[in-house]
Amino acid sequence: MKLKRYLLLVVFIISSSYLTGCLVGNKLSYKIVLESQNSGTAIIKYYYIRSDADTKDRLEEDKYLLYEYMAKSKQFVADMKKEGREIIDRKLYLDENGKLIAEGTYKFKSLNSVENLVYDNGYYFITLQLEDSVLSTNGQVIRTANYKRIIWDEGYKTLEFEILTEPAPDNYIDMARYYKNYY
Repeated sequence: MKLKRYLLLVVFIISSSYLTGCLVGNKLSYKIVLESQNSGTAIIKYYYIRSDADTKDRLEEDKYLLYEYMAKSKQFVADMKKEGREIIDRKLYLDENGKLIAEGTYKFKSLNSVENLVYDNGYYFITLQLEDSVLSTNGQVIRTANYKRIIWDEGYKTLEFEILTEPAPDNYIDMARYYKNYY
């Protein structure tokens, strides 16, 4: 699955209404800890972030959005609060291989604030595209002719899954190279 900035925002706890370009990664993971049937905390990680910027201006925009707006700004926190996501932590860091990881944690009072997560008749589920590769989950993966779905019964208090995304082309810019300029 090719992750447009929309999914970076998901990982980074924001919605698609803020960005128009493309930052991609190769893996997305969620850990959702339920405090009640409809509320809890979500931890999202987005691995190995790269940019498809084809001009210096686009690259500067990507660096600003990733390293300043999403990672540091109070405006980002306020924007996410409007969407039902109370950010309690967000960070960018390099893994042991020097690859950039974005991690965000937020509280939610409605499942509607967690991307595509639904509770219905005693089950939680998230619906994915057929081409999405589920690397791991503590739920059950169901595949139909039209979609994949991960299902957890209501006895689960922690919902976890990892999705492998479509690898970024070699000409995409590794955003890890700018990390030391900001931290």
